[in-house]
Amino acid sequence: MTTKTYRYQSEYAEQLRAEGRAEEAARNVLVVLKARDIPVDDSARERIMTCNDTDLLTKWIRRAITAQSADELFD
Repeated sequence: MTTKTYRYQSEYAEQLRAEGRAEEAARNVLVVLKARDIPVDDSARERIMTCNDTDLLTKWIRRAITAQSADELFD
């Protein structure tokens, strides 16, 4: 008997995966900033953590590598 792995393909399941990817990207932005000892105020943290656009979050991750402040992410 063969067992196959079934990946859920419903629209709801895809939405959950997308939300998970966005949450992980947002956490990565904060990890980079913390590793660089850049303070993040509550409003910036909220903006990062509520963003669902993975392309924008990826841009913020790249900017976090060289930014001098959290506000530079959003310029």
